[in-house]
Amino acid sequence: MKEFLLILFFGKSILLSPTPIILNNSITLIPEKPISAITSGASLEIEVSNIIKKEKEEGILEFRERISKLFPANFIKAILIQKDGKEIPLTYAGAHSFNEESTRLSLYSDNGVPTEVDFSKVVVTSKSSMENIKIHWK
Repeated sequence: MKEFLLILFFGKSILLSPTPIILNNSITLIPEKPISAITSGASLEIEVSNIIKKEKEEGILEFRERISKLFPANFIKAILIQKDGKEIPLTYAGAHSFNEESTRLSLYSDNGVPTEVDFSKVVVTSKSSMENIKIHWK
């Protein structure tokens, strides 16, 4: 219940790449202000709406399968870096979300993201180039 209330009242999504970017295998992002996690389930979301969108006549299962084929598990990884250099790895294990306007791939930490810790840098890597993506911290 506590986690739910924290997310409800304090949760927000921070756009780390205000304009669409090209991810050429690796990119380092330095947020204007350090980012932190409200709960251990915090995630990095890669918006790939310019690469893949659900077609109106396409069923949900078919679209999920298309996402999985285009972006298999471990296609994208990220590292959250604290000011002291400590790193928290994030992995894309196939989790994604979508609606009529947006398709996002979700990256999570296997052991949870530590709360009340500031991260000053995010390094995102992918197995191939991705164009016109946006990166969100949630």
